Amino acid sequence: MAKKCLSFAFTILVGMLTVSSAYGQDAGDVLRYSLEYPSYDAVTLVMPGVAGPTGFGAYQENPAVMAMFDQSYFSAGLSGRIVKENATYLDNTSSFNDNQANIGNIGFVYNLPTERGKLTIGGGYSQTHDFNRAFSADTYNNLTTITDTYANLSTTHPLNEAAYSAFAIYDPGGNVESRSVFRYPGFSDYQGIAQDIQQAEEGAIGEYIFFIATEFQKDFYVGLSIGVLSGNYSYQREFLESDVEGVYNGDMFDTNNDGRVDSDIDNVSEMYEIDATYAAFSFRLGAAYKITPNVNIGASYQFKNTLSIDEKYDTYITTTFDNGVSFSGDNLGEIEYKITRPARLKAGITAQDLSGFTISVAAERVAYSTSRIEFESNEDQAFERGENNFIESNYEDVFNLRIGVEYTVNEYFTPRIGFGYYPDPLGGFDEGSDLNANRRIYSAGFSTQLSARTQLNVGAQLAMWDDQYNLYSTPIDGELVTESVIEEIYHWNIMAGLRVYF
Repeated sequence: MAKKCLSFAFTILVGMLTVSSAYGQDAGDVLRYSLEYPSYDAVTLVMPGVAGPTGFGAYQENPAVMAMFDQSYFSAGLSGRIVKENATYLDNTSSFNDNQANIGNIGFVYNLPTERGKLTIGGGYSQTHDFNRAFSADTYNNLTTITDTYANLSTTHPLNEAAYSAFAIYDPGGNVESRSVFRYPGFSDYQGIAQDIQQAEEGAIGEYIFFIATEFQKDFYVGLSIGVLSGNYSYQREFLESDVEGVYNGDMFDTNNDGRVDSDIDNVSEMYEIDATYAAFSFRLGAAYKITPNVNIGASYQFKNTLSIDEKYDTYITTTFDNGVSFSGDNLGEIEYKITRPARLKAGITAQDLSGFTISVAAERVAYSTSRIEFESNEDQAFERGENNFIESNYEDVFNLRIGVEYTVNEYFTPRIGFGYYPDPLGGFDEGSDLNANRRIYSAGFSTQLSARTQLNVGAQLAMWDDQYNLYSTPIDGELVTESVIEEIYHWNIMAGLRVYF
C-alpha cells in the first residue's frame, strides 16, 4: 500500500471532541490547562485568602492581603498527591491508584520599614494546579476493537500508516478501506477481543512570582503580582487487545514473508505518550479593606494569559502473533501551540477573632468561554476555528465557591476546615444521569508553633467528581459507536510546610 506521510497531522482518532481528550491539541487541552484548584500552600489550601492573610500562596488569591501579615517570614512546603479512580467500562469496574510529590511552595514575605502604613514585598514559587489522574479498565468487547479506528482513518494519516506497518490493519485491495486485522477474511466473523487499558497523567503548574503590596490608605490595601507560570505535563496510555480465548485460531498469516501461512493473532498493543512543557506570564491586581478591626473584604483580578506549549507525542503499535513474531509501527511528532487561559475575578469576606473563630468566604468567576487555542501553521486554521467555536458555544462561565473556618485553641495550635464547590465548565452530564462532574472539595488542616519563630502548617484536601473518558469511536453498521470509561475520582492533595519568621 503506497502512502505519503503528512509533515504534520493531529493524532485525534476521529473528528469528535471527548469529555476527557485522549489525544492532544484540541479543546480538551484548553480546559486541561485552564483549570485551577486551591493548592497554593498548606494554609490557603483550606482557608480562602481573598480577604485576609492565610499562607504564602495567598498572593494567587489576592496580592493585596500580603501586606496584612504582621511579620516577615520564609516559607517552604511539600505537596503529596494521591489519586484513586474507580473506572467502569462495559459494565466492568476496576480501581487504580497513583501518587506523586513535589515542592508545593518556597519563598519569602518581607515587611519593609515604613513610618506609616505597610509596604510588603515577596517572591518565590507556589503550586497552582496539578494533573494527577490514573485509571485502569478491562473487558471483553464483542462489538468493536481499537484497530477499527486505525482502519477508518485516511490512508495518509500517520496512525493508519503506523497500524499498517504493525499489521494491526490490512489492505483488502481495490478501493476498499483498510480493515482491522481481527476482521481478516480468514476468520468467520468478528469474535470480540479482550481489552486491558491503563492510563496515567502527571505534572503540575507552578508560578514563579514577585509581588508588592501596601497599605495605600489607612485600612485600605492594594497589591500586584507579576510571575511566570511553568511546569510539565505527561500522559501515558497502554492499550492491549489480546486473544485470551483463542477464538482467532488457525494459520492464516505469513509472518516470515516466505510465502507460507504459519500463525494467527495473539495480541495488538498500543503505547501512547505525551510529554509537554509550557510557560506563560501572569499578572494580577488586588485590593482589600478593613471594614472593622474584625471584618475584611477583598477582591482581585487575574488577567488572561497565554500559555506557550511545546508538546512531543508518540504512538507505538505492536502486533504479536502466536509464533512470537511481531511487527511494529510508530507515529512520532512534536508540535508547538498556544492556549489563552481565561481571566479570573475573585471577591471575598473574612471575619476574624470572633471568640477565637475566623471565617473566610470567597467566590471566583472564571470565563472559560473566552479560552482559545492557537496553532502556528496556516494549514491548521480551519481546525483551530472549529475548536474555538466549540469552546465559545459549549464552555460555560462558572462561579467557584469556597469557605474556610479556623479556631485558635491557644497561641500554639489552630485547626481549620474548609469546603469548595467548583462547577464543571462543560455543564456536567445529561439530565437524569447519576454522574456528577462538579467538583466537591473537602479540606482540613492545622498550624502549630514549634518554637517562637517556627510554625508548622499541615493541610489535606479531598476533591471528588465523576468524569467520562472516551477511549475511541468507530462507525459500526453506519452508526458511530463510542467506547467510554466512566470514572469516580478521589483526588487527595496533602501539603506540609514550615514558616520561619525573621
